[in-house]
Amino acid sequence: MLCKRAKEIIKLKSASGIKLPDDEILSELFLEAMLWVASKCSPNELLERYRSPNMRVFRNLGDDVFIRIPKKPNFNDENEHLEIDESLSYAVINEVLFRLNKEPFYRQIALEIIGDYVANDAKVIDVF
Repeated sequence: MLCKRAKEIIKLKSASGIKLPDDEILSELFLEAMLWVASKCSPNELLERYRSPNMRVFRNLGDDVFIRIPKKPNFNDENEHLEIDESLSYAVINEVLFRLNKEPFYRQIALEIIGDYVANDAKVIDVF
């Protein structure tokens, strides 16, 4: 998902009257939410087999496989995507909404999305 689109969704779904923080703080919230999601499952987008010298590891999975720390999103870049699986981007968005609004409803949605991801063994299912 494009970072810019994720921010638009946050604006749309955020509780009325809640002012969004500036892009730098919002970017930190997104990073925190992506790490929270990566602590609950193993996003394919963040899986690495070989570690480069400048890569930061979030979690080791064993057998030389690990989850790397994603980049903070840049909301000013028209073409930049969130560094997480497309299906998990909505879990990230709902976790950011939870952190902004303090509404448990958003965390529940995030957990359900993660549960679906894990139940499908992190595979994308084609319907057609």
